[in-house]
Amino acid sequence: MKNYCNVSPNRNDLIEDFIADYKLFALFNAPANIIFVDNFRKNIAKFKDIFGFFQMPNNIFFACKSNKSLALMNESSKQGCGIEVSSYYELKEALKYTNRIIASGPAKDSQYLTLALENNVIISIDDIEELKEIIKLDVSANVLLRISDLIRIISRFGINISQIDECLEMIKNSKVKLLGFTFHINNYNLDHRVNAIEELLEIINKKQLNIKYIDIGGGFPVNYCKKEAYKNFLANNNENMYFRKKKFKDFYPYYNEIADEEALKYILNKIHHKLDGIEIVIEPGRSLLNDCGISIYNIKYVKHLDNGDNLIITNGNINCLSEQWFNTDYLIEPKLYKRNMDQILNEPFYASVAGNLCLEQDMITWRKIKFDYMPERNDYLIYYNTAGYQMDSNESNFHRIPLVKKLVASKINDKYELIGDEEYDSK
Repeated sequence: MKNYCNVSPNRNDLIEDFIADYKLFALFNAPANIIFVDNFRKNIAKFKDIFGFFQMPNNIFFACKSNKSLALMNESSKQGCGIEVSSYYELKEALKYTNRIIASGPAKDSQYLTLALENNVIISIDDIEELKEIIKLDVSANVLLRISDLIRIISRFGINISQIDECLEMIKNSKVKLLGFTFHINNYNLDHRVNAIEELLEIINKKQLNIKYIDIGGGFPVNYCKKEAYKNFLANNNENMYFRKKKFKDFYPYYNEIADEEALKYILNKIHHKLDGIEIVIEPGRSLLNDCGISIYNIKYVKHLDNGDNLIITNGNINCLSEQWFNTDYLIEPKLYKRNMDQILNEPFYASVAGNLCLEQDMITWRKIKFDYMPERNDYLIYYNTAGYQMDSNESNFHRIPLVKKLVASKINDKYELIGDEEYDSK
């Protein structure tokens, strides 16, 4: 196919070993999401090492909205990390494992605020009206003020800079303790984060505030593939590469010169000498989940259309891989896992991947993927690196189909053990 570009996932030995062990596939029926807690621990350790390099406390809070796995919450607390939550329901689950929690999110209702206050968790204040509501309760509260328009980036979230003085005056005569400030920038630009920290430091110094934390959120980019693969794809991207000539122009940055824990190192290199004892807090989701999950779907049949296009129909769907909801395609190509190996095809077979919903837009991958073997019924398609904001962000019981089961894979004495996510606590 003209202009075809391969975008293969970066190799991870733990995951490749798991996939190679066919016996494990007999333990479950696809669709399934597999979580790798061993890689999660390694990722946490890498971020801790960066904080250690700068002799700073490792204030890591796992942003649990990035994956709904209870095992990951459990492991976060075991590794000494906090958990960042964004709803009453996330907070209720997180409290089973730790009270080192930051309660974020807009439109916090009284149920959410009450549970947070009762458990003395840090509350990230999203709006001045939310602060007024907490002060009205006349109880002790530890808060961060989320600031909206740092470095002139306007957001629907947070308190306007022009409202900071009003907030400080309200706090002065209340039981609320201001621990610091927070911001979340909706991009992956590291210099924007450096500039935002510097702007906050100017505000803190100008107002002579005694604070403990600056919470910079997450947004540390992840490298899903090799540089040349992503660069080649962007250079050749065109409508002929997709089913029904679908047009996509915006993509997650699948390769970055600085990524994961090195992104934190880049930021701290720029600002650590300016902090004067203020601690940096981070809330990574995606970067803590790099290589921590795969999604496996069963192939039901292959559909050959009269226009020459091919579709692999699976028992997954658009709700199982959330990238489609952002009007983009998940570029990392799935691996075809065959039950019975055929001869390599004389000519490659190109196909897009569709799901099991009664919707024309139910496509898991719009791009035409190259296969060297013919996909057949009951073969598997394995999507890599789906733990971060992919496998369960938009899951739904559409058609009353049960949610995809989540299993946790641990390697013990060179053997893999699979256990249900909800059973992991009793492991």
